Amino acid sequence: MDSRRKTNRRFLVLVLVCCLPLLGSAVHQGYRIFRIHQESVRTEKKVQQLKAENDALAQEKENLGDIRYIEKVARDEHNMVGKNEIPLFMVKK
Repeated sequence: MDSRRKTNRRFLVLVLVCCLPLLGSAVHQGYRIFRIHQESVRTEKKVQQLKAENDALAQEKENLGDIRYIEKVARDEHNMVGKNEIPLFMVKK
C-alpha cells in the first residue's frame, strides 16, 4: 500500500512538473492577446478620429469654393474689412 502511494505521488509530481510550463505559457499568451486587443481598440479609435478629421477637411475644401464663406473667414478670423468699409474697433476700459 505504501509503495502505491509513493507511485501515485511521483506520478502527481511528474504531472505537475509537466503542466506548470504549459500553464505559464497559456497565461503569457493570454496576456499578449489582451495587450493586442487593447492596441486594436486604440487604433480603431484613432481611425475614427482621423476619418472625422478627414470629413471636416473635405467640407472645408468644398467651402473654399464659396465666396461668401471666404469672406466670412476673412472677416471673423483675420479682421479684414470689405472695400469702402470703415473698421470699427471696440476698446474695453
